[in-house]
Amino acid sequence: MQSKPARPTGVTVLGILAILAGLAGLAGGALLLGLSGVVASAYPGGATVAAAIGAVLLIIGILELVYGIGFFGGKGWAWTLAMIGSVLQIIFGIVSIVFGSVGSVFGLLISILILYYLTRPHVKAYFGKGPAVMGSSPMPPSSVPG
Repeated sequence: MQSKPARPTGVTVLGILAILAGLAGLAGGALLLGLSGVVASAYPGGATVAAAIGAVLLIIGILELVYGIGFFGGKGWAWTLAMIGSVLQIIFGIVSIVFGSVGSVFGLLISILILYYLTRPHVKAYFGKGPAVMGSSPMPPSSVPG
């Protein structure tokens, strides 16, 4: 039985960042849902918008929290969720830029880098999405003459 490859440092960093982003999403979503009544008194229809954005933030926060935790165990489903999330963020980044939000360029570049990193052979191997990468063994295989 082959042992699981060591967790790449970048996966650890991305896992921590995903957990932090997930917690921020949960907090922001809960805050918006809680403030939807206050927003309704100030802006007609504002409660619906605040509640919808709050619900979306809660869902994204839960997903990021879940796949961030899955990163530490090298779970294949966590890699799949992160890939889907990165592709969606790239799409949203492009749409934001098209509609004039130049500030989205940084987020778009980060999403592209994350997508690129997650497709590296050693990262895919850690998540069980590709063959094990050779060359990480400290000792070369021995050959026994027959």
